Amino acid sequence: MDLIKTLFLKATFNLGIYSIFHYINRHKITILYAHSIIDIERTKSSCWQPLRTQHNTKELYFTLKTLSKQYQFISLTTAIKILKKEIKPIDNALVITLDDGYLNNIEAAAVIFSRFNIHPTIFVSTDHTENNVPFWFDRLDYALQQIKENIFTTELRQEKFIFDCSSRDSLKKSYALFRNKIKSDFDCDKRMRNYLKQLSTEIELHTGKALSQIIEQDNYVKLASWQQLKYAQQQLNFEIGSHTVNHARLALVDKKTLDNELFESKYRIEDKLNVACDTFCYPDNSYKSATEKLVKEYYQCALTTDTQLNKVGSNMMRLKRFNLPTDQNPLKILFKVSALRQFYKITSGDD
Repeated sequence: MDLIKTLFLKATFNLGIYSIFHYINRHKITILYAHSIIDIERTKSSCWQPLRTQHNTKELYFTLKTLSKQYQFISLTTAIKILKKEIKPIDNALVITLDDGYLNNIEAAAVIFSRFNIHPTIFVSTDHTENNVPFWFDRLDYALQQIKENIFTTELRQEKFIFDCSSRDSLKKSYALFRNKIKSDFDCDKRMRNYLKQLSTEIELHTGKALSQIIEQDNYVKLASWQQLKYAQQQLNFEIGSHTVNHARLALVDKKTLDNELFESKYRIEDKLNVACDTFCYPDNSYKSATEKLVKEYYQCALTTDTQLNKVGSNMMRLKRFNLPTDQNPLKILFKVSALRQFYKITSGDD
């Protein structure tokens, strides 16, 4: 199957099929996203490594170099103006966005973005930014890796859930299964976060170790401060957008909480950075029609992780994005975010 896909990919490019689709869709805008971007050299001495897949600077450089041959990098602000018909389209425009506000986006990746004249947008959750409080998924990840026993059992909605801590691969699979399960089991964001806080605290008391003890020196999950974000915005051409106050799943909160998550995060960003905050990104891709209506009162656009290209007439409260592609094969990188791939998915039902 891999051989067939490789041959198909080569034929697609050699026969000019990719180029045809790329040209036809040249006025559409591609938006990519990433989270933590690590410098492998800086993390060699780290006492842990997150279970979630991490982008690294070597991959980032190779991907951006590949994309630069087919795309023109623009800022999210410029993309908004194009989508609103305020300025003319830019052929094959591409935007880079970064979710959560990790410091390594600035310390490790900024020099690479600068090399390609990229003005990325960082979406920050303001309570985490202000207090350098780790996100629940990072806090629990670290806590689980400190367990010495092969098995750790917890109760989830009156059912037992077993973490297999016998090896990194086993724990990685358990943790992925757990994350999917809690997201489907909880229909209230606040209850889910309270449960996760309690679980993390329980494990931390059991092991005597917590991510909060090392986060100030950690290159994986330390968050950028207001001062560092201001420097990135003023000196490195970064734009700053909102990712709520508490990284809340907005489709699962009440209206009062929703309004607070949207207004308070926008207010804090504008107050701390003295810059307009007009862009928003849905945490965990959680939204619904009622969410959109309120988001529209505060922001010019909102970004999802639904995959597709964006064009004039697209719903500005549901802009689409692709995960930043990485591969050793440049053709695979280009195909992963291409209009041709979207056409192939629609016609074949393949993902």
